[in-house]
Amino acid sequence: MKHCIGFDIGNHAVHVAIRKGDSIVRGLTARLAQDLVKNGAITSHEVMTDFLKELRRKESLNVRDAALVLPAAHCYCRRFYVAANTRDQLMFNLPYGFKDFITDDKSNYFFDCAVLNAVHYGDGRPPEFDVLAVAARKETIEDYIALFRKAGFKLKTIIPEEFAYVNLLRRMGDEAHHHGILDIGHNAVKLFFYNGSLFDSVRVIDYGLGALDEVISERFGVDTFVAGSYRENDFNGANYLEKCRAIYGAMALEVLKAINFYRFNGGTLQHLHCCGGGSHNSALMETLRTTLPIPLSDMGELFPESKTKGAIDFPLIASAAGAALQ
Repeated sequence: MKHCIGFDIGNHAVHVAIRKGDSIVRGLTARLAQDLVKNGAITSHEVMTDFLKELRRKESLNVRDAALVLPAAHCYCRRFYVAANTRDQLMFNLPYGFKDFITDDKSNYFFDCAVLNAVHYGDGRPPEFDVLAVAARKETIEDYIALFRKAGFKLKTIIPEEFAYVNLLRRMGDEAHHHGILDIGHNAVKLFFYNGSLFDSVRVIDYGLGALDEVISERFGVDTFVAGSYRENDFNGANYLEKCRAIYGAMALEVLKAINFYRFNGGTLQHLHCCGGGSHNSALMETLRTTLPIPLSDMGELFPESKTKGAIDFPLIASAAGAALQ
């Protein structure tokens, strides 16, 4: 695809990135109505269709081919080893890698993978493929395709977040570099570990910016939806409330534990690339920088376009851009 528009539908907002050729030329974020998405699940496909239609009209989104980041709630993403053989045999064996996760009929799922390495043991054992594999319910994929078609887009690519960041890291060309990508979202904080452009693992902290919204809601006497706006604009110093600072400290401690565990198992990190809505919270970033033993880097480092496209908020659209570059 020469031109593609990438979408990341979060619990709080939709992030959009437009690719032309090999470059991201535009990015935007549109806040969703309250509870339209809950825990990664769209509560009304009709309302979401209307939302995307209006976004397409309002923002003059004329690119039809689309790519979507599949929410973690709708897919299983695993790295494992499988016997090295033909593509058909590989696809036949993939479902067995998810036997501990998928308990219903495997025919209800789509499976796909990226081969990371071919492992040759040299001791008589047959070689194996080191694969990053994904499984998603067919019904979910078909629902997304129908939703985007009704909104005026042709959904050509659907990938998990882990794959989206791989596309960004590959463009850097530093295969000896160990990267951490810290995604601070509304419902969770996710720390992805990569060896070069090869996905290694992910650690999930089961609370995010929504926890701040609850504190701000209580302090200012507004609902959590309005509190989200207060947080985004640091209304009356909302982000510096004592209870918010306590949440920052707890987040930073959990991230530190994840880094130390990764190091204990032989991994090394030079720095973290920070993305998501939390990357714009100065108080949170200050706490992370003073707590963590490695520096936090601007997500713009993964985008050569950042030198010429200063208006694009790369930390917010990072995963959408990764999908568009698939």
